[in-house]
Amino acid sequence: MALTPRELLQKATFSSTASTGDIGNGTKSPLALEQADQFISIAIAPQALLSDIRVVRNSAPKWNESKLEFGSRILRPGTQATRLVDGSRVVPTTSVVEMSTTLIRGEVPVSDEVWEDNVEGDGFRQRISNGIAERAGLDIEELFIKGDLASGDSYLAQQAGFLKLAAGTGTNTIAAAGNARDWQKTFRQMVLALPDQFKRDKPNMRFYMPTRLYEMYADALASRNTALGDFFLESNREIRYQDILLKPVPQWPITTASSVDSTQILLCNRMNLIAGFQRQIRVETFRDPREGVTSYVLTARVACAIEHVPATVLATGVIVTAA
Repeated sequence: MALTPRELLQKATFSSTASTGDIGNGTKSPLALEQADQFISIAIAPQALLSDIRVVRNSAPKWNESKLEFGSRILRPGTQATRLVDGSRVVPTTSVVEMSTTLIRGEVPVSDEVWEDNVEGDGFRQRISNGIAERAGLDIEELFIKGDLASGDSYLAQQAGFLKLAAGTGTNTIAAAGNARDWQKTFRQMVLALPDQFKRDKPNMRFYMPTRLYEMYADALASRNTALGDFFLESNREIRYQDILLKPVPQWPITTASSVDSTQILLCNRMNLIAGFQRQIRVETFRDPREGVTSYVLTARVACAIEHVPATVLATGVIVTAA
């Protein structure tokens, strides 16, 4: 039977019946696979991007995800009781996406005085555990979005995130600075720039963007003197462009240059973005009486990739400065 989130996090740290005096010995080995999978699920559930894209798990620090596609017609005229000639048979294009994980670690010290003063008992331990899991998921999402090997931030410099990968070889890029605040024009240019073969699954396609841009576009729609404008003004309905969902992501970066705020928009099928987790996750506790603290130590390995970069469109220089 699957463990509940509470049971999982208790096993990942210490027994719910333990007192603050006997929690110095945490887990010394990785979580069991079921526990690791559920910990990953708990971490990604509240996140805007991670909960929406393809998540893969593996027991190795490096592994390959298979790719397969048919770039041309495979059907030919048939003749009864006759096989197709060799030249009429079509072999699929196959390749792999390498997932190479990065080691991440977090340590959260909690002082003896905090344990002594809290009035929640086991509920306080649970709040710490839940907070660690959710914050880890938020930090991992930040790495997957903003990761840049050339970043001056040592955490973000560990690997290339989705925005850097989408700007790589084979991408479709739109320079949107000249569109000013005409975001609908930018959406139209992005859809037109995406090769037609990648538009067949619009229910799973997304425009990923910062929350501010989403709110500004929603406000622009609401300002229209129409029944639809009133509807956007009064409700919190999903916004779509040509049946493609606009997905706000709070951690999506906005840059400022010469008092102008700008951002990027990524158009792709949500399953084209891959978040990888190695299942060798450790959540340990360690008590150091010299410092008078009990530390929670989280260790994991993560990776991100875009399965097929030509199936993405990246708009750069999208203006998000208020009018």
